Amino acid sequence: MADDAHGEAVTSLPIGGNLSELRERTRDFLTPAKLGERQEANFILAISEAANNVLDHARTPGVLVLRRYADRVVAEISDEAGTLTDPRAGMTAPEVGSRRGYGLWLMRQMCDEVEITSGPAGSTVRLVMRCD
Repeated sequence: MADDAHGEAVTSLPIGGNLSELRERTRDFLTPAKLGERQEANFILAISEAANNVLDHARTPGVLVLRRYADRVVAEISDEAGTLTDPRAGMTAPEVGSRRGYGLWLMRQMCDEVEITSGPAGSTVRLVMRCD
C-alpha cells in the first residue's frame, strides 16, 4: 500500500482464482475508512462480483486498484480483454427468470457510483462508495 500525490491510500491487487483472498485483502484495506457495516459489505460484494466477471468473461489478467480518500473509497476493476463496452450495462434489471445479467445491475444498486469505460487497453469498472 502506498500514498499517491493526493494523499490518499492506494493499493493494487491481482485478480486471480482466489476471490476469497481478494475480498479479505479488500476488507483489510477498507478498515480505516469510515464506512458503515452495510456499506462495507455491499462494496466488497460489488468488487467481488466485478472481479468474478473478469474471471468469467474476460479470461485475461485483471487487476483491482483500491483508493481510500477521507470522504469515499474507490475500486477500479480492469481487464485486458475489453469485452465490456456498454457504459450503460446494468442500468436496468435483468428480465424476470434470467439466469445471467444481475452482476452489473447489483453493483449499481449497492454503490454510490458505477462507471464503465473501455478502450484499447481493456475495460474498467469503477465503483465508488461515499463514507458516512
